Parts: sequence; structure tokens; C-alpha cells
Amino acid sequence: MKSNLELNYKINPSHDCIKFVKSDNQESFTKHLYDDEIISANLCPSLISILFNTNNIQSSVNSIEKFVQKAKDPSNIQFCIKIDNEENFVEEFLKSVKHFKCHFIVLSSPKGRGYIDLWQWINFLYAVSSRKSYFFINISDEMYVQEKNWDIKLKKYIDLEKDGIFRLRTSVYKNRNYNNLFECGYAPDTTAIYSKKYLKIQGNFSPCFGPDNGQQFVAYYLATLNYPRHFQFSRDYVINTISFAGQGTNKGLKGSKQKERLVINYLLWQNMFKHKHQLEYFCRARKIQTEILRSQFQDIDIFHNKFKRRFEIRLKSENDQNLKLFLSYNISKIKIFLHNISKINFFLFHTGFSRPFHEGILFHFYVILFKKLPKQKYLKESPKTNYLTYVNLYVEKTSLISKKFNNILSVNKKIFFLEYIFFLIGLFFFTLYALLLIHQFRINISLLNKRFKIFTRLYFQHKKSYIFSNNKLDQSKTVVVRSDD
Repeated sequence: MKSNLELNYKINPSHDCIKFVKSDNQESFTKHLYDDEIISANLCPSLISILFNTNNIQSSVNSIEKFVQKAKDPSNIQFCIKIDNEENFVEEFLKSVKHFKCHFIVLSSPKGRGYIDLWQWINFLYAVSSRKSYFFINISDEMYVQEKNWDIKLKKYIDLEKDGIFRLRTSVYKNRNYNNLFECGYAPDTTAIYSKKYLKIQGNFSPCFGPDNGQQFVAYYLATLNYPRHFQFSRDYVINTISFAGQGTNKGLKGSKQKERLVINYLLWQNMFKHKHQLEYFCRARKIQTEILRSQFQDIDIFHNKFKRRFEIRLKSENDQNLKLFLSYNISKIKIFLHNISKINFFLFHTGFSRPFHEGILFHFYVILFKKLPKQKYLKESPKTNYLTYVNLYVEKTSLISKKFNNILSVNKKIFFLEYIFFLIGLFFFTLYALLLIHQFRINISLLNKRFKIFTRLYFQHKKSYIFSNNKLDQSKTVVVRSDD
């Protein structure tokens, strides 16, 4: 077993993995090895294969039930599911889903390292899914379709492109236009539906975490690789006839488990922006581009020059000249490095909290080096100033001193001489301190007003960002608003 946080570890699905198969007209599952070719599974006539990982029977049943109940013909659906082979879990899971009249492929294997490797199982599920499925989608066990007769609506998109190369955007981010790579990481189309050929050209969902992020990178490169020419090779289509609910993540995680998940997600995030992975995503986009060209222009020859990281197209012009085009997928390592180094402020780019620049940088390197979170409370707003704390502390301490002194010299109780001295000293030093914090003048005035009720007018503290949340379990309902200076 590799280190629990080794990002280059590859699973062998043929090792200790059992495949359970059931067709829509069968009452029970049959048992096979991962590499076994099963006609009823690999060639079942399904419209769509739905792929997901799960360790929760109830969530899975609820999700499957909604897909089945809202479909016109459930026999057109194939579910490809990965579960852990923990004691009694496999038996209970198979028992809970065998009554559904649709196709199933269930892969059961040891839990292994858990969450950090789940993205690999999406690739393995895709590899054993039906080769006759026209569409594929990767979801979580909490997601479900919302529309009645969604399968009938999906069938209408089969001939959307003559070459069969496209994907349907259905998530809460479906109308988003991506301006840079970073957006693809934090706001991918999580419920995109892919045509069979779109994925077949690539070979699988993704070379690293995560499948939805990876496909968004591919779509981004495909949309921008021909810039500044007017023709765009993008094959993304936004549809409004099919939508999904339950698009949250990390549901139910608390305490140490939540912290562990945050660390893993951050390490996986950094990994997918590495040069070797971005190179692979760009290459996949070029593969799709060349297939689009091949389907439209049969008299061209396309050669993949892996050594030079480019596709070479040979063709004849209208004047019968021999021409060649180079479609490179090489990416500058310096460009990727500068992109990544510009995004290492954790709090600025990964949360809605406004924290000092140096804290975001230190947090990044601490997690990367030690593979854990700092001990202090990090996911909360950092106070802009402790000015009021010092004022309160000074007032309280000097009041105590004055009372003790006045008890000794009773005359001072009437003239308040010592209080007056402390007032002058405090006025001098805190005025000087306020001048040093002149850039926070409005905040300090507001804080002082809370303490001494000097003004009746309300003051508003300026924030660089704020998190609006309607649903703590569904991240798609959370809105982080960035404020300008």
C-alpha cells in the first residue's frame, strides 16, 4: 500500500475486484472477475450509462429510484457503481437494488485509500460499461434527475452532431463562460452528459482528480485552441430540458474527517494543475479537434507526432499544392508555473474569507509540506484590527489601578486626579496608534463607537468578500460575492 497521500499511485482494478452484473429482466446479480467480458453488460442496449462511487446504500437507492421513476423506459438505463467489499455491505447493497428494472454493473473491491482514489474508479467503471450506450454521465450518489420522462428528452439529442462528438451541459454552471484555467477547477460542469464518441476519443474521463474538472479543462482548451480565428471547435451545448438536484459535496463530514477531506482536496487540486496533466488535457482537446476535421474532410491525413507534441495534417490545396498544418499541444512550463504561483493565496482563491496575504501564502505551503492543516482556527474571518481590544484593556486596567490608589488616598476620590492623568496618557498613545492605522480609520471609528457610543450614525465595515449561504449541504446554493476596493 502506498502512502495515503501519494498522488501518483495507480490502482490495478484486476486485483481483488469482483464484478456483479444484472440485466433489466433479471431478478438477481451474477458474479464475475473485473476483466471478464459479459455480453449482457458490455453490450447491453442502453441509452445512457450512469457512473458513480458510493458507500451509502440509502443515498444510492434514493438516487436510482428517482432516475427510474422519472424515466419512460428504465430498461434504457445502465448504472455502473463502485462499492467497497466491507463485511455484509456488498450483500445488502445488491439486495437493495436488484428489484430495479434496469441494467447494473457493480464493482466491489477493498476500500484501499478511500476518497483520494475514487476518481480512478470512474475510469474503471467507464471501461466496463456498455459499448452500446450513447451517453455517459458521472454523478455522486446524492444526485438525481428532476424532470419526468427525462430519457425521452435525452433521446432527442442523439443526432445533435453528425459526427457524434459533443457534450450536454446541465449543471448549475451550464451558462458559465470560462475565461481562464482556474475557473475550470472550481466551477466545472458537474453533471455534463457526454456522447459516446466524445469520451471514446479521449480513452477515459481523466488522467487525475477529478473527472468533472478534467473534462472542463478539455472543453476549455477545445474552445480556445483556434483563437483568434473566428471558427470555434467547442462542442458544448447548454440544455434546459434536463437538470439535476443534490449537487453538494462533503455532506455530513465534521471534525477531523472534514479537515482530512479539505487537505486531500487541496493536494488533489494542486496536482491537476501540474504541467504534465495540463499537457494531457490539451492533447485530448487536440484529438477531438482532429476527429472533427477528419469527419468533415475525408481527404486529409493526420499524424500524431508524440515526440514533438503535435498533430500534423497533410492535405492538398485547391491549387493541388501539398500542404501541412501543425496542431501543437505543447504548453510552456514557465507559463504553467507562473499561473500556479499566482494562485497560491489559499484564502483569496479557495474561500470566501478575507485574510491577510501572508496568511494565505503560509497556509498553502504548510499544507503542501506537512499534509495537514494548521492547528489554529483558519476558516473564519480574520479581525481587521485589535484596536478596540487595546482600548478596552487600557480602560479596564487603569480603572482598577485608580480604584486601588483612591482607596489609599481618599482625597482623590473627589478630584479624580489619577483618572485624568491616565486619560491624557491614553489619549496621546491611542491617537498615535490610530494615526499608524489611518488606512483603517473608518473601522476604528466604528469599533470605538460600539465601546463608547460616541455617534448615533451607523458605520459599515468594508469587506473584500462575503459568503451568502441558503443551504449548508448544497454548495451550489452558496454565493461568494467579491467586493472591490
